[in-house]
Amino acid sequence: MKKITAGRKGLITAAIMIILSLIFFYGLKQPIDSSYQNIIYIVYAIGILWSLIDFSSTTTGATKFNEYFSEGFKTFIMVTFLMVIYTLIIYLCNPQIKEAKLALNNQMLLQEGNYTPAEIAANAEKLKSIFIPMTLAVYTFIYLVLGALITAISSAFIGQMKKK
Repeated sequence: MKKITAGRKGLITAAIMIILSLIFFYGLKQPIDSSYQNIIYIVYAIGILWSLIDFSSTTTGATKFNEYFSEGFKTFIMVTFLMVIYTLIIYLCNPQIKEAKLALNNQMLLQEGNYTPAEIAANAEKLKSIFIPMTLAVYTFIYLVLGALITAISSAFIGQMKKK
């Protein structure tokens, strides 16, 4: 039987995450940033763990932390790339998400009472122009940091278990 590579495991994991996200957004009518996002993050962690555990079971002898991390990296970098592409597409296809976020921001600024209507309108225009790049940067950062943390902790744990 042919072994599934770490990159393909990342592809499979990202596909499951995207399908779940679409079900939550279109099927269950949940906002993009609802608590259902935690389920997607759990799938992300499971995908990385799958890659590391499978790697651990196929290696013999002492395996170093960097070898585990490298295997996990191949998985989480693929997931990160595909999830950022998905995020771009979902935000471009659903401009009402951006409009709702901008309206929420304007409402928060009004409640603060420190801004004039002209300042709020100028802020909204500026935010509108940088919304997509800013959102993509935030999601990229979240997926990279979360993937690196899960991979590092799991690599260390699995490496120690393998030594015993």
